[in-house]
Amino acid sequence: MPVLLGVVGGLCLVAAFATGTAAGGPPFPDPTAGVHVYDTAGIFSPPAISLAETQIRTIEARSRAQIVVYSQLVEDGRSTDEAARDAEALGTQWGVGRKGFDDGLVILFDMYPSGAHGQVILDAGSGFRASIMDNAEKQRVFDQDMLPRLRTQDFDGALLAAIDRVDAAATPERAAALERGRQIDAVAGLLIAPLILVMLIAWSGLSWIRFGRDPVYLDDPSVHMAGPPEGLTPAAAAFVLAGGPNRLALTAALLDLAARGQLAFEEEHLGPLGRTKRVGINLNPPAPDAVTNAQRRRNRARPLGRAEAIAFSGLEKIARTEGGGDHIGPAELLGFSMTVGTFDKALEDSIVQQGWFAVRPSAVRRRWLIRAIGIGLAGGAAIFGGIQIPFNGLLFIGIALVASAIAVGLIGRVMPAVTLPGAMIRAMLAAYRRTLKKTMELARSMDAVISEAGLAWLDTPDQAVVWGTALGLQHEIDGVLERTFDDQRQGRIAPGVVWLPVWYTGPSGDAGGHGFAGSSSGGGSVFSSSAVPNLGGMFAALGTIGNAPSSSGGGGFGGGGGFGGGASGGGF
Repeated sequence: MPVLLGVVGGLCLVAAFATGTAAGGPPFPDPTAGVHVYDTAGIFSPPAISLAETQIRTIEARSRAQIVVYSQLVEDGRSTDEAARDAEALGTQWGVGRKGFDDGLVILFDMYPSGAHGQVILDAGSGFRASIMDNAEKQRVFDQDMLPRLRTQDFDGALLAAIDRVDAAATPERAAALERGRQIDAVAGLLIAPLILVMLIAWSGLSWIRFGRDPVYLDDPSVHMAGPPEGLTPAAAAFVLAGGPNRLALTAALLDLAARGQLAFEEEHLGPLGRTKRVGINLNPPAPDAVTNAQRRRNRARPLGRAEAIAFSGLEKIARTEGGGDHIGPAELLGFSMTVGTFDKALEDSIVQQGWFAVRPSAVRRRWLIRAIGIGLAGGAAIFGGIQIPFNGLLFIGIALVASAIAVGLIGRVMPAVTLPGAMIRAMLAAYRRTLKKTMELARSMDAVISEAGLAWLDTPDQAVVWGTALGLQHEIDGVLERTFDDQRQGRIAPGVVWLPVWYTGPSGDAGGHGFAGSSSGGGSVFSSSAVPNLGGMFAALGTIGNAPSSSGGGGFGGGGGFGGGASGGGF
């Protein structure tokens, strides 16, 4: 009887192929509601189709997994890979399986015109592979249950044997495990991940409000102070304004040493054409004229800070190491970088001792950086796990942790806070900066800046340069000096009448040079279809929490997917 059915089916198949009535794909025709078996190649008997339909509905009612059987005519010699692509296209186009669960199975019969041979593919969504049958199990179904029957053209027997094996595997427990996993995935990705992001950012933000926000000092009597507090050096002023160690503080410290006559800067032009400018240091500058010497004594009237003394000692050590002379060339100055960390620490310690910061800013930033790195590492581990499992929810949690780590790191940068006395110092410095900036914008020499600024504690042009640098007015300082040089070139003033920085010489020995101030394949999991986030599927799975298991009924397929990489089967 099976042989007779095979012969009749083969004749029908040849006739259908010849008349062009076969509905081959892709693309495939739209599915019919309530129909699961589509025998466009005419290889199944009506009783087998009816039995398969009944059994598929039973499987769907029990496990909610969706199954479609499709036979079609294809050209002779079509390969297994091509048939696998057909099955994947069918499952994707029709959305076989529930959206978010991807628990669909496609059984595709690609039949050659002879009616005796072809390709059979069992392609499943990721949820079906994770909970009911993985690729290896589906391949065993084909090899052990279908292939012996296909070789004798018992297509009914091959189909029903496959359906029987799926029926036995699609237990309520496996279906429940898939639902739990996909619901966990949805909750983790759509609820827990955003919550983690919000909570970590809120935690760091509230910490900044409580501990990192600078006190507001509205009443500003410091504007009327005769001068800075005793412990506020230009380098310390740059530190307080910036909220931590910075290159401007080091520049201000070196300029402070130069203004005191302890060193001088010497510009050198390097390279084949002399276009590369570098600065060396002379620790034994030549004796100045009487006026400059008097100014240096006034500059030395304020005590030298400990950090500045450390910087000078570092320069002396380099000079001794490099031959015992007083000159430190640009190349040798690279060794000064070893002293910068010690300078920064000493400056920071002095700021804390003065009570302008309650805690060392570097320690605060380091603590928050460690927290950010820890959060980021946890996020990286979660991302790796989410890709390997795959588990979209874990992947989203990892992304949220990495984003939180970035936010925590950025907030940690502004976490150090000045004390109320520190806020007073900042207000004072802001007032001094406005005064100096406005004066320098109009002045044509540093002597004019001293006479017009109205700041009694600035009594030499050197001090105006040093404090202007500490307050971030390098551009304004350069502007004043440019106007001074222009007046000399135009003959409006005689050389030597106005101040120029004798502690800075250009390559030809001219004093008052410029620029001194700037310085998994195959499986899926019960959690997700793949490592690629699928928000639509996660929302669909999230909506099933608390629902009792029920069949999707006869209204068509559920919009699932996850096909690709899940094909089993072969030719016969």
